[in-house]
Amino acid sequence: MARRPSVSLVDREEALLASQREVLTEVTRLRKEEEYLDLKVRQAREQVRYYEQLLALLRRDWGKNPGLSDLVRRLG
Repeated sequence: MARRPSVSLVDREEALLASQREVLTEVTRLRKEEEYLDLKVRQAREQVRYYEQLLALLRRDWGKNPGLSDLVRRLG
């Protein structure tokens, strides 16, 4: 049976602490990325609501057959 090389407890502890620091750094990075993506999703939803409202307004106005100047004014 082959013996594993002896690794001191200090070396193992240092390796584990280094791994822990790497994991914590990655967790921090992923949290920031999640916050950024949450912000982008909220902004996209706001834009969708805005364009849905604009579309509803245009549909309502077109149903009344408004003049071109009125439509341009509302879009501006």
